[in-house]
Amino acid sequence: MSAIDTDRLTALRDDIGAEDFADVVMLFFAEIGEKLDQMRMGERALSADDFHFLRGSAANLGFIAMVSACERAEAACMAGGTPDLAAVRNSYEAALSEARDRVPELAAA
Repeated sequence: MSAIDTDRLTALRDDIGAEDFADVVMLFFAEIGEKLDQMRMGERALSADDFHFLRGSAANLGFIAMVSACERAEAACMAGGTPDLAAVRNSYEAALSEARDRVPELAAA
């Protein structure tokens, strides 16, 4: 199963224009990566809001595996359980790798 929805990435590129696409997506990658790093550092308890933010960003990029992992983590938080941050991070890394392979503008990401 693919970690990304290539059609979503293509639609995003079409919406913002090929010229700005790489810059905008690189900004998304940086924000998601920074948020995941902050969450991993454990400076505060993980919350459903953290995973909701990541889920929205992942959905914008078509990172479907990450969306699913974030949904499960968000639900765990809401139920008082422990979210699987490693699954979210792994799905992000897989999606990023796949996106680089499929979308030439992202090869440098």
